[in-house]
Amino acid sequence: MLWCKINQFLLSILPFRPWQDFLIRSHIRGCENCMGRMASREEVKALIIQESDIADFNDLWPAVKSGITLEEPRKKTGSFLNRGWAYAAAGGVAVFLAGFLLITVITRNGTLVDQEGEARFQINSIRVGDEPATPFLYQPKDSGMILIWAEKNM
Repeated sequence: MLWCKINQFLLSILPFRPWQDFLIRSHIRGCENCMGRMASREEVKALIIQESDIADFNDLWPAVKSGITLEEPRKKTGSFLNRGWAYAAAGGVAVFLAGFLLITVITRNGTLVDQEGEARFQINSIRVGDEPATPFLYQPKDSGMILIWAEKNM
């Protein structure tokens, strides 16, 4: 039963006909529950009208012609699945544009916007073992790395 629900979920999210055909065929061959719900050949034959069942076709064409002229052609409405793909694509484009905008605002020439001197880095206090400590800062030449060393005050 769980496999039936998983199969139905996979059918609903993947709209590709060959994939759906594969899922349906492979599932029905192995699932006794779904195999029992299928119509038998006799039930299907009862639904199909044979040529010998209809005696006179002369009455059929006027009814078909009047039905064609009375009904307006129905417009095919998009299913939820097609709208889902459109919503997902629009969301992806929105995320891409928001990320691009954010990166271009924060960075210049591919690097982060530099702030001036002390405003960029500040240590208010350092404690080692719940006691005040003295910080030592070291920045190697031509490097963006900063090393911080803290010693206990004795």
